[in-house]
Amino acid sequence: MKYIYTEKDLDMISWDRINKFINKIYKDVSNYLKEKELTIRYIVPILRGGGVPAIMLSHMFNVIDMLPIQLKYNNKIGKIETKVGFDYLENKIIKENECILLVEGNHVTGKTANIAVDMIRNKFGENTKIIYVSLTRDYTYKDSVKNVCFTTWAMTTNETKELQEKECKKLGINYNLVSVYPWESPEEELKELNKEGE
Repeated sequence: MKYIYTEKDLDMISWDRINKFINKIYKDVSNYLKEKELTIRYIVPILRGGGVPAIMLSHMFNVIDMLPIQLKYNNKIGKIETKVGFDYLENKIIKENECILLVEGNHVTGKTANIAVDMIRNKFGENTKIIYVSLTRDYTYKDSVKNVCFTTWAMTTNETKELQEKECKKLGINYNLVSVYPWESPEEELKELNKEGE
């Protein structure tokens, strides 16, 4: 029998926690950029979840150029669809000392982020340097995104439920909770979580 999620399973993340998450990511990325002598040329938010954190980071890094994409899992066909790709872009170039910051909200398995990385490489070239960040990340799949030069996140989760409760305690991860951000609707999240066939 499929587990039915209720409000008690939701980790309602406050704006205060979001600010802490963003500051942690900003610091990690800043250190990497300094060490590698790189600058961010474009920020690519994966919409919808990556929209707000990408905007916050764009102000902190003073990067104006945002190249949004949207990918969404389609229950009916059982795969991730591209809602918005890079079709709107023409002749964008990236220099040797520049990179792209790819931003996601909640990283569960990393399938969406891997598709996004492929999209960036197809548009800008195989040698494009990509930094991938997410606010939260499922511990089991924390290193699942390939072909990036650097990655970081603010909090690990157990949303796939692949870790045992004992392992979670050891790692300081909440065994049960699913992250819900301040800009998300708890009702919509519960509806998504409880969809048939997932």
